[in-house]
Amino acid sequence: CVGCNKCISVCPAIYANEAYKDENGHNKIKINQDLCIQCGYCISVCDHKARDYVDDTEAFINDLKSGVRISIVAAPAVRFNFDNYRKVFSYLKSIGVNLIYDVSFGADICTWAYLKAITENKLKSVIAQPCPPIVSYVEKYKPDLISWLAPIHSPTLCTAIYMKKYANVNDRIAFLSPCLGKTIEFVDPNTNNYVNYNVTYKKLKEYINRNRINLNSYKEVDFDDIGCGLGLTFSRPGGLRENVEFHVPGAWVRQIEGNELAYKYLNEYDERVHKNKSVPLLVDILNCEHGCNLGTATAKD
Repeated sequence: CVGCNKCISVCPAIYANEAYKDENGHNKIKINQDLCIQCGYCISVCDHKARDYVDDTEAFINDLKSGVRISIVAAPAVRFNFDNYRKVFSYLKSIGVNLIYDVSFGADICTWAYLKAITENKLKSVIAQPCPPIVSYVEKYKPDLISWLAPIHSPTLCTAIYMKKYANVNDRIAFLSPCLGKTIEFVDPNTNNYVNYNVTYKKLKEYINRNRINLNSYKEVDFDDIGCGLGLTFSRPGGLRENVEFHVPGAWVRQIEGNELAYKYLNEYDERVHKNKSVPLLVDILNCEHGCNLGTATAKD
């Protein structure tokens, strides 16, 4: 860190980045984890590579090699982050992974559950919550909006719940992930320890390259679930909106994404709620400008 303050300039969570003087009197920046929402923007703007994140890739692979039974839920962004994701699956199965489910399948469940909750509970408006930094921002900075968050888990958790409750999968579950923020979702008491590892695409790629694993030497292996529908589009901007509008043509859905717009919009939404002004039926909101396909924990290649 050279104290350039770029991280402070892009951080939507006020005071999460704190300036201080080191023992030589130089300006440095550190993170207050209690205020951080894990949006990842400070990492992306740090020209000096002074910041990185920690995920569960090493722990996941070490546990596999020690015989722990683990199944995987893979974000649909896997299709856009590997030349051939089926060979990645084959490698993972070769080191012990049991089942691999597509989170797109859970996204279909998620859309159904959103529409069911809105209809049965007569909800005026809901803020979608597949995105942990968005949820964290609401919880830490806009607590009045907590009751406006959708009462439905993310597609990742919907997939894991299906596996545990209906497919009788008793394994630990790892998430193949485009998002560094998913870690805060999985340790949240509300998610009941359904998912045990956040294995990000960036760190998994680094592990594969560092260990000189030749993916081309593996045969292709596909998902073990029954297939998905429109849930496949969740990983791109407006994916949830497309799903809802398919089932409810003409629904008022506000789509918004990216650091510069998403958090500003939540502040405006909060004002409109307090002034009893009209708000959308659904706010399809993501931290990342290009959606999860280019998430905070992807190689962006």
